[in-house]
Amino acid sequence: MSDRPGWHTSRLDELCDINPPKPKLHNVDDSTEVLFVPMAAVNEVSGTVATPQKSTVGIVGRKSYRSFTSGDVLFAKITPCMENGKAAVVPTIPTGLGFGSTEFHVIRPKQGTDPRLIWHFVRQQSFRDEAANHFTGTVGQLRVPADFLKSFEVMIPSDKKYQSQLAALLDAATGHSASASSHLATARRAVERFRQSVLAAACSGRLTADWREEHPEAESTAPEKTSGKTRRTREMTPLDLELPEMPDTYIVSTVGAASTVLEYGTSKKADNDALGVPVLRMGNIQRGRLEFDDLKYCPSDREIERLVLRDGDLLFNRTNSPELVGKAAVFHEPVAMTFASYLIRVRFADDVADPDFVNYWLNSAWGRMWARHVKTDGVSQSNINGTKLGCMPLPLPPIEEQREIVRRASHMLAMADALLARIDETSRSVDRSSQALLAKTFRGELVGSGDNS
Repeated sequence: MSDRPGWHTSRLDELCDINPPKPKLHNVDDSTEVLFVPMAAVNEVSGTVATPQKSTVGIVGRKSYRSFTSGDVLFAKITPCMENGKAAVVPTIPTGLGFGSTEFHVIRPKQGTDPRLIWHFVRQQSFRDEAANHFTGTVGQLRVPADFLKSFEVMIPSDKKYQSQLAALLDAATGHSASASSHLATARRAVERFRQSVLAAACSGRLTADWREEHPEAESTAPEKTSGKTRRTREMTPLDLELPEMPDTYIVSTVGAASTVLEYGTSKKADNDALGVPVLRMGNIQRGRLEFDDLKYCPSDREIERLVLRDGDLLFNRTNSPELVGKAAVFHEPVAMTFASYLIRVRFADDVADPDFVNYWLNSAWGRMWARHVKTDGVSQSNINGTKLGCMPLPLPPIEEQREIVRRASHMLAMADALLARIDETSRSVDRSSQALLAKTFRGELVGSGDNS
């Protein structure tokens, strides 16, 4: 029941069948065409089956795939697909037979319940947050149990005609939001391409071609002139990666040869006690710079004092997912901080390498390609050890040119970061507006409460 006239509150399994049984296929020919929907076929932004596949009963219908039919709602049950909003109404299937990933829950609305309204309901952020609170399983394999869906209470109009009117209104709003999100995603990709073009120009010498014409006397400093503590690196098999073209005034060295310090961070356990020393971790490296959200701390001792970061120390992420391993950033903060063992600190001789220039090289398209080439893959993470990092080829312009490159590139990258921040805020605003409309709808607060008397 509901206090709002024309609305009623019911358990979801009173409105829908949750994971209905597979259809009987004994008398169905193996060549019968079916719709096949892997998880990747559902677009989390539009909430549609964006890339459906055709198959046959003989290929997929007699296996353990999840079955569904036209008008069913597919709801991803596994992390992170569920949190990302992977849910869709199954489009019309000529044969009525559909199969897909077992990581979907199938929600089949009963007579009198509009499928699109149920789809909008499960797309609510509040619903997904509550579903995440009921995850079962182990880390990396967390799933929403079917019992959560069955028992969840939903308030909807009793009149299916009004349900359809609300669904149409939400469809229109969702379409506008999806269009805005698509345009914002396109803008984000354009800015990311601009960032990479800046890094490519910075590392290839194109950014400072005019500077070299004005300073023909500038020469690179060979790393052999450096002094201090240098990590010993063994010889590695030459990389089958061609370096980008660069000016004749550049020399090619290695990260290890140009550095005076190359060492891992602390393995001490960090916590939330802000009285300790802040510990930078791999999550603090974002888009080639350091962010200081979600800091952890550890008590100061002799080891931590030795590992306190200095201005200009470069931090390299040696262990992470295959996509993120090898990202880097430079420390420029006045506050004493240290770094965790998943990071490597590299310090360079002042007259040989500017750390911000090296950071551009590591985060450039070539640097990311190098990381993919040398990483060692584990079960869920990849690793690039200090020896491999030390052997990474490093182009070295004259130090004065490196500093000019950093001066020019930093301004352009700052503009790109500002644009990305605006895009992100606009995306959040679009999402907040969509979620507010959904919440208002399912509280029965839109004009025309459903009491059509």
